[in-house]
Amino acid sequence: MEFSVSSARANRRGMLALMGAMAAFAVNDMVMKLTAQRYPLGEVIMVRGTLATLLVGSIMLALRQMSGLRYVNRLVLTRTMFDGLAMVLFTTALIHMPLAELSAINLVSPLIITAAAVIFFREEVGWRRWTAIGVGFLGTLLMIKPTPGAFNAWALLGVATAFAGVARDMITRLLDPRVPTLMISFLAAFGSMLIGPVMGLLEDWRPMAPTDVGMLAISAGFVASGHFMVVVAFRGDVDVATIAPFRYTLLIW
Repeated sequence: MEFSVSSARANRRGMLALMGAMAAFAVNDMVMKLTAQRYPLGEVIMVRGTLATLLVGSIMLALRQMSGLRYVNRLVLTRTMFDGLAMVLFTTALIHMPLAELSAINLVSPLIITAAAVIFFREEVGWRRWTAIGVGFLGTLLMIKPTPGAFNAWALLGVATAFAGVARDMITRLLDPRVPTLMISFLAAFGSMLIGPVMGLLEDWRPMAPTDVGMLAISAGFVASGHFMVVVAFRGDVDVATIAPFRYTLLIW
């Protein structure tokens, strides 16, 4: 792969955006874990998704970006599907596992996405970068020290989350640049809003306390910001294998 000033600039943008996304997701995960222990998962996802949709939609209307809908195609919708799948898998596992241990398992994604970048994008990844990614993952495990008992059926959902997230991020790099980044974030929020009622068919929903709605409003703000920054991180002329290891900054938060 040829090195260029534009790709170097895109990589720097991607690194900063992905670090910001990890910080936003850490706050969202904490709030979701607290709230989802008191209410059915589908209800929590629907409320948060509705609030996030209203937030991002209002910003899009203010910036007059709704016209970007005409560029939404099958690839964008496929990304939305994988994003929703990753969200449901992660949140389901989050209810049943300690947040730190689930995060450690989910952080296998830099290894997966680096391999995928080599296979699908023909990116050149030398032994130094492979070593750095491997050391980063081992360091993550040393920090968290997940117990053998943590690797159960719920942990497998964490691994599945990583694969769904990799598919989402790989697709992001291929999206038409005419599709506004806010539009992609809006569809992610809207998709989660629709998933909740489907899950609710098997759940017993009940009125949510105003304080919990307020908690989910905070969660919606952070998850919407996180989605926006992930899209920024992987769009354009970026080296996916260079960006991916910055997911490890999640452990700082």
